[in-house]
Amino acid sequence: MGPTSLGDDVQFRRWTLTSGQVPQRWRFQNRRPLNHPRVAYRTRVLGTRSLRAFFFDGIFSAASDVMPAQFLAIYAIALGASDADIGILAAAAGLAGLVALAPGARIAERARSRKWVVLLSGGGSGRVMLLLMAFVPWFAEGRTAVYLLILLASLRWFAGMLGHPAWVSLTAAIVPLDLRRFYISRRMLGIAAVGAVGAPLIGRVIGAVGGLQGYHVALFISVGFAIVSTVLFARIEEPPATETSDRSGGSTREMLADSNFIRFVSGILALHITTHIAVPFFAPYMVRTLGASPTEIGILATISAIGGVGGLIVAGPLAERIGSERMLRWSLFVIPTLPIMWVFASEPWHAAIPNLIGGVVWAGFHLAEFNLLLQYAPERNMPRYAAAHQATLLFATLVGPLIGTVIVAEWGIPAALLASGFGRFLALGLVSLPRRAPVPAPPA
Repeated sequence: MGPTSLGDDVQFRRWTLTSGQVPQRWRFQNRRPLNHPRVAYRTRVLGTRSLRAFFFDGIFSAASDVMPAQFLAIYAIALGASDADIGILAAAAGLAGLVALAPGARIAERARSRKWVVLLSGGGSGRVMLLLMAFVPWFAEGRTAVYLLILLASLRWFAGMLGHPAWVSLTAAIVPLDLRRFYISRRMLGIAAVGAVGAPLIGRVIGAVGGLQGYHVALFISVGFAIVSTVLFARIEEPPATETSDRSGGSTREMLADSNFIRFVSGILALHITTHIAVPFFAPYMVRTLGASPTEIGILATISAIGGVGGLIVAGPLAERIGSERMLRWSLFVIPTLPIMWVFASEPWHAAIPNLIGGVVWAGFHLAEFNLLLQYAPERNMPRYAAAHQATLLFATLVGPLIGTVIVAEWGIPAALLASGFGRFLALGLVSLPRRAPVPAPPA
């Protein structure tokens, strides 16, 4: 079909997917497709109310997560937590999230609105737990305060993971198939940029206010951002729901029979278990061994976030060009070296090198991993695939810290770092990527 002129240089052309989908209309100006996902950020990524709301919900949600993600372990230490308590904090949160995923998948399949499932779970109850964390020293002290913080953190993870299958299913429903790689990479880029800016600011606030009051102020700021995130998510226009009987066709047996997917999540599970042997102990290592202050921890987190921003700037177009499978493989060869670099650090600034490299590599890894999940999971079984994938990650956050706690108790944190690095090398041999038909390519 030839172009229809609409002016001197603006035309509409049709492009038909090779898979036989309905033709799409693309607007051209000076021979450039204005609403092509690779070149038109505002037109496509921010093109609808739902896409805009989902994008900025991610931004404000990331801002609210800076404090609990980067400074919760330091807050626990300020309350009197030991290294073993830090491991228990991570493991308990992982266990709570793991328990929530199975009922979360079932709720996502049966509920009339996936959006409201998310709003009432992680977007509502989870953020109430975040607020209550600020009041822990007012109700308890000493070991009791530490255990209360662990309980609230676990309940927050339970609420968040209860809504996770519905969130993934809704993401697949509102983000067009030909836009997913580009849109998700740009959303993750915005989230990483917020982390880069937010971590040093929160660290500065904690240091400036001082004492436990600094953590209270940081948590109140996080709650403020969380409220904005919830309001934005509520503005998403959820696609019309099908009948409940049609959407309850998810099959665990069918998922378990998918050998490609099972091999994939098994390799990812092994990698994340060995990774989380060391993850809970980075913050205590910086504070107790390297002598880092909250401000320095914020700066190091910023360096990691800057690496993540740079990684996502490259990873988005790279995923379009080479595919998520190859990008995931490339990142796997660097990830095992990161904890080994930490062993040689003797000053806080020495940790900047693994933080920067890790930010770049993990950004590409997580982008590829999430894209593969959306690409391979059947739409009607999406909640169960999402729950199974997230369950592997949370099981790793449960088992990995327990292994790390035993190692730290016997031989110290450097031994846990080395065990994590060598364990990741062994896990590489277990990662197997499933092979299926690729998603339709956007127009050239």
